[in-house]
Amino acid sequence: MNKFVKGMLVVLAGGAIIGGISLYQTVGQVKETAAKIYEPLPPLPQTDRTAPVPPEAPERQKSKKTTEQKPITILLFGVDEREGDKGRTDTLMFLSFHPQKKQSLMISIPRDTRTTIAGRGFEDKINHAYSWGGVASTVGTVQDFFDTPIDYYVHVNMEGFSEIVDTLGGVTVDNPFAFSYEGYDFPQGMIQLDGNTALAYVRMRYEDPQGDLGRNKRQQQIIRQLMDKAKQTGTFTKLDQVLATVANNLKTNLTYDDMKAMLFAYRDSLETIEVVDITGSSALIGGVYYYIVPDSERQRIQQRIDQFLLPQQRSADEAGTGPTRAIDS
Repeated sequence: MNKFVKGMLVVLAGGAIIGGISLYQTVGQVKETAAKIYEPLPPLPQTDRTAPVPPEAPERQKSKKTTEQKPITILLFGVDEREGDKGRTDTLMFLSFHPQKKQSLMISIPRDTRTTIAGRGFEDKINHAYSWGGVASTVGTVQDFFDTPIDYYVHVNMEGFSEIVDTLGGVTVDNPFAFSYEGYDFPQGMIQLDGNTALAYVRMRYEDPQGDLGRNKRQQQIIRQLMDKAKQTGTFTKLDQVLATVANNLKTNLTYDDMKAMLFAYRDSLETIEVVDITGSSALIGGVYYYIVPDSERQRIQQRIDQFLLPQQRSADEAGTGPTRAIDS
């Protein structure tokens, strides 16, 4: 089951919560919920480019970044947690928001990607980082993979997805091909999804001609829809229904002030979302299938992230070429 999309919806609902402050008089409740889901990022394994933040003030430094309206990076990941098992990340997504450019960058990371696990020194699937070292290992591994510091993380579990989709009125997506999954039929073209059908829509993997990459694209459809809903005033009237679900299904090092700053200062960043695809190939190594990303492809992605994070006045020359897709609202 794809837990990441569930978490992404929770994140977007959280944005709606903060945005509703001016329309819905629950400031105290919002702050209480933000405090409940807040969890500082554990110490990260040191990397060549990303030295550990001094322990006395890591979150204050990051909050300053949002209040100064600088570009930020966020790692969103959902974890398939089972009894007696710490769990693994089902899918990971790297996001960056640039308020000056009014643009966002979205990169889905194939869960079978073979890379070095931060703090362990051996290669494994990137989605196994969580089972080896929790949040710190997951964030550290993705930082190393992209050679890019990550400012914030959002960690979600499997609960609450259907409820949030239903609370926000469902989503409408353009399905590229007809398929059936878990008892539901999904015809080609524009379709309306409630919570349960949205779950099935993003779960399907093996019938997709593009496999996990195709599933990532369906995740991105859902995320785009929920981003749009997070910007709508009508979402704020459902604040009380969303609060309970958010509080029990999300952990993040975003503070209340960060979230408030992001809604008002970073809202225009959602106007244009650039989706960067990671290309690679499957390989059987030691009896295990992995997704192999060539060094040249990793360098291309790293260059694109670096270029995106530059101040607006320095961004005239585009860096790197390769698969990208712009999604305009």
